[in-house]
Amino acid sequence: MQNGEAGNAEDLTEATDLEKADVELGKEIGKRRHHPAVQAASKFGKLGDQGPLYALSAGLLAIGIVTRNRRLTGSALSMGGAIALADRAKCGVKAIVHRTRPNVLMEKGRYKSGAGGSEDKEEQYFPSGHTAGSVAVARALSRHYPAAGAGAGVAALVVGLSRVAKGSNWPLDIAAGAIIGFASEAVATNVIEQGLKIAEKQTTFGYLPIMRPSEASWRRRALDALRFR
Repeated sequence: MQNGEAGNAEDLTEATDLEKADVELGKEIGKRRHHPAVQAASKFGKLGDQGPLYALSAGLLAIGIVTRNRRLTGSALSMGGAIALADRAKCGVKAIVHRTRPNVLMEKGRYKSGAGGSEDKEEQYFPSGHTAGSVAVARALSRHYPAAGAGAGVAALVVGLSRVAKGSNWPLDIAAGAIIGFASEAVATNVIEQGLKIAEKQTTFGYLPIMRPSEASWRRRALDALRFR
């Protein structure tokens, strides 16, 4: 189909009212995808990709350990775990759901969605992985640094909105990504906290008999740096 608007009605005949409303909203926002401001925001949105987020987490972890900053170290560990979990959850959903990205509909007049994964890269945009990772990182940071919560939340919001404005995701893709991000951070942080508590008990009560005193001391210092509180 050459006419994108003509193709919309035909391709959405079996869509739910919610999906139709989502598509209409996404199209309206996406009309401005070539505006300089949107292009600038989309560049910022690239920071929500897994690579930059992992780099941020690793950098903060290194700083936290070197400076023996427990809170920073805990935050970085939560970030890394949450990003990894959000990434796996996002991939899992993409494997069972396919949905065409907005700019394909707006520029080519083609739209598909439904159960079952797709090998077509243009149909692998539900949910938004950028939003999932950004929300996971923002939540991990705000959990350990409440004062930074507002700024981190705004940054994650900008990442999500930039994806819609750019024509890469629909609004519901962003919402689903945000839910995955929140859930992933909660699970990752809980697992990491419990793991560190177990490690501390093993060191405290002497479950490492083969360690020399100097090694045990080093282990305790390392765990001390990794404590959340």
